[in-house]
Amino acid sequence: MDDHMTWKDLDVIVIGAGFSGILAVYNPFPFYQFYEAELHRDWRELFPTRLEMLRYFEHVDNHWGISASFEFGASVAGAGYSEASQRWTVSLEDGRRADARWLVPAVGSSSVINMPRIPGVNRFRGPIYHTAKWPLNAMDMRGKKVAVIGTGPSGVQVIQYVGKVAEAMTIYQRTPCLTLRKYSSPDRTAETLGMGPDDHREALQLSLQSSNGFNYALRDQDTLAVSAQERNLYYKKRYLEGDWAFWMGGFRDLYQDLEASRDAYAFWAEQTRARIRGAAKRELLVPEIAALPFGVERPCLEEDLYEVMDQPHVEIVDTSEEPIETITETGICAHGQMIDFDAIILATGFGDEASGLKSLNIRGRNAVALEDAWSEGVQSHLGISVNQFPNMFFLYGPQCPTLLVNSPAVITVQVEWLCRIISNCQQAGISQLEAIGESHQVWQQKMEELWVKSLYHKFPRKNKKGSKMSKKERTWIGGLLLYREELESCLANGLEGFQVCHASETALL
Repeated sequence: MDDHMTWKDLDVIVIGAGFSGILAVYNPFPFYQFYEAELHRDWRELFPTRLEMLRYFEHVDNHWGISASFEFGASVAGAGYSEASQRWTVSLEDGRRADARWLVPAVGSSSVINMPRIPGVNRFRGPIYHTAKWPLNAMDMRGKKVAVIGTGPSGVQVIQYVGKVAEAMTIYQRTPCLTLRKYSSPDRTAETLGMGPDDHREALQLSLQSSNGFNYALRDQDTLAVSAQERNLYYKKRYLEGDWAFWMGGFRDLYQDLEASRDAYAFWAEQTRARIRGAAKRELLVPEIAALPFGVERPCLEEDLYEVMDQPHVEIVDTSEEPIETITETGICAHGQMIDFDAIILATGFGDEASGLKSLNIRGRNAVALEDAWSEGVQSHLGISVNQFPNMFFLYGPQCPTLLVNSPAVITVQVEWLCRIISNCQQAGISQLEAIGESHQVWQQKMEELWVKSLYHKFPRKNKKGSKMSKKERTWIGGLLLYREELESCLANGLEGFQVCHASETALL
């Protein structure tokens, strides 16, 4: 079997080539930040398109030279841990294998496509596109009859484009999307794009010192402690700033107090409803009572979403109570009404935060599968390590700050910490590092203490199937600074929560 091994005696194997994978691969010791000002010197768009992002990653590669460390187009068949060698072996679907001391799955929280289970989905004779797997040769939607299923972030983007060129567009909506205006003033956009390296360096470092990974701070007052007049002035100021200022820069009790949440939603709804002329659509898109408290789900950013959906050739079908019945050879049937389409777009996003890790067929100590270990819910230490899976650290996955924090900021903090962990282990002759079982309960309790004080406790998130998630399914909502403190505490207290095995001890076994 060793004849098929392509890479032997590696230090670290990283699975994934997104932000976390790139940063993990680039980090030799000492660590280096993705938040480097030089990498941001030539942005042309405040909200980059696909082409702009490709150009950016080419720039990153030219600057960091990371391509040589990647094996692109490789599909992982599985990963297994050997207790005898205290090393991981990753198998690829083409038969090649790689061996390393440390395994870093960097597949993120959004890597497995969520395909809706709609009867007849394979019967449709026209093209069906999922927004997460959009082909370069997709049908031109001009003059076509198009269905869009889903109104999350990708749905918002697709609707704004397709709705302007299609002959007819029907949107199947389960939950009204909560949005904020993408663009602020032209002057602010020009100022941001014109920032120099020193300006970027300062802004990025400030964001790493914030709770949300952006340059936003919650106002240090409770909502209802401020007069209605002052609240409205403050809401308007934040709302007109654009982006996530209204969400991340609101009053401090927005995520804890239901009345505070309702007050913020009432202001947002008033501004948004004024943009929709049709009364029926207005009620579907911006109901008087929010489906969820304002801000517990990350708002989507939009430019002219409601103006597009308000057009007469755009229809909204509410599937919150009655889901789509079936997809036929020519179209979709819902509420007993059949509508024919030229194309169907699935804007249904990704699986849950653990789906990417579960899909890798990872087996730890005693060949236990990660999918089995998490069969009754995710368990972890610090949202980065798992008992029975020694020397494995996953990045930007379940139980870390994925809800209320800018993802590159979380990744930067995690990778910095991980590099120090591995470096310390190498220097101390530690060959195996494993989260102890009790650390799962400790982390669960810390998450629970934050959770019960928030609106997430009263209004549980829904999974991709539309049902409420188990009460056990928690994630870290304490923000970036508190999370970083937890990571630092682990290091300062002698790798607290981990069991250590030195190479010298292994030699005696």
